[in-house]
Amino acid sequence: MSNVTDSMLEKRTLKGDFGAEVAGVDLTKSFGADTQKAIRDLWIKRGVLLFRGGDAGDDAQMRLSEIFGELEPSATADLNDPDNRFMMTLAYDPQDKNPKFAQHYNVGGVDRAGWLGWHWDQAFMPTIVRGATLRMVKPAQEMGETGFIDAIEAYDRLSAEMKARIDDLEVVYEFNPDFTSGQFGFPKDIRALPREKKSSAHSYDFPPVIHPLVITQKESGRKILKLSPMHARYILGMHRTESNALLSELADHLVDPQFAYFHDWQANDILVWDNWRVIHSANGVPLDCSRYARRTTIMGDYGHGRYLDASLNRDRQIRRIVD
Repeated sequence: MSNVTDSMLEKRTLKGDFGAEVAGVDLTKSFGADTQKAIRDLWIKRGVLLFRGGDAGDDAQMRLSEIFGELEPSATADLNDPDNRFMMTLAYDPQDKNPKFAQHYNVGGVDRAGWLGWHWDQAFMPTIVRGATLRMVKPAQEMGETGFIDAIEAYDRLSAEMKARIDDLEVVYEFNPDFTSGQFGFPKDIRALPREKKSSAHSYDFPPVIHPLVITQKESGRKILKLSPMHARYILGMHRTESNALLSELADHLVDPQFAYFHDWQANDILVWDNWRVIHSANGVPLDCSRYARRTTIMGDYGHGRYLDASLNRDRQIRRIVD
């Protein structure tokens, strides 16, 4: 099917009114203008789209990614394909004794590689990427699920009193790669595992930034609980005790697993998520279990973030990382 409208797209809801599996679109061929618009419109409406890729490869993933906006390369250059700087490789090989990522964790009594708690990408920067596509070339034989939560639905679940309390609040975020340091909404039993050899470390320049706690989706007028648990530190202008209590309550509300969609990957599945609306997580894989994925990042700036230090230009050029 080379050119379809939204009403013609074959789709299956992933979780309630959130997310959609799209069929009837041949990813190996160029998309017509109507098909592109239908896919974009469905993405805005549902937040996450799943394409069960079949024979889809890098070219198909690139073609799909470009429907949603301009792409940007990862600043972690050794993750980028040498022939395509917009295509990242995200892999775990248990035989690799010099890994690119520094830390494994035990969560829920299980040792895991590649575990990531709930977050939206680039929360520690004033400009936030629009979204991403992830294609699972080689799924893990065990675990490896990716979780998604709709922050529009999470806002709608708040009481009227809580909505009124938080609508004008702002949160300070700071880059924090230590997942055991008290992140809001993270497992209480998480612990870091020792490594045989530390991975190569990068130095990043990420001063604290400020983002609103609530934003509005411009296309629909729906409000979003814009909280990223991974790097949130405190609410601007609020006493730390009150701030910690409120962020803990909101994070626990947001990451309630009964409202999450956890994707069990098949080979060549492609997921596209709206990073301005959706938080995501990675369940990780057992330490003896390999996994191989390809990712593109969709550039964007929702226009609300700024540095805590008002003298810093929000558009200054700094390195990005994959989170």
